[in-house]
Amino acid sequence: MKINFEKSMKIASELLAYCHSHGAGEFHLDIKLESEQTSYLIKANHADLSDTDLERLDRLLNAPRQREVEQDYWELMGESDDYCELTLIGMLTDEAVVRYEDRTLEIALVRKT
Repeated sequence: MKINFEKSMKIASELLAYCHSHGAGEFHLDIKLESEQTSYLIKANHADLSDTDLERLDRLLNAPRQREVEQDYWELMGESDDYCELTLIGMLTDEAVVRYEDRTLEIALVRKT
């Protein structure tokens, strides 16, 4: 259980860092830990993302989950650049929805146990 919580904190931390690197200065984070899944909702206000940034974010977060390499990958978080981290998050999660409107970035993720 502790490892699942640590993974949740790393995922949230990397997403907040990504939002901050794109100019966001106000963040709202909801994490819901349940027996069958963990849900994340991050809202970042005042973010500046280009269409290319947004497309890349959506594509990387929606990478197929790879449970067979998960144990090794989650420990790598925090070691590399933004886009590598997003790929790792995509491999650790099952669902991702990205919305961007009026400089507010919203990321919703689900990680099934």
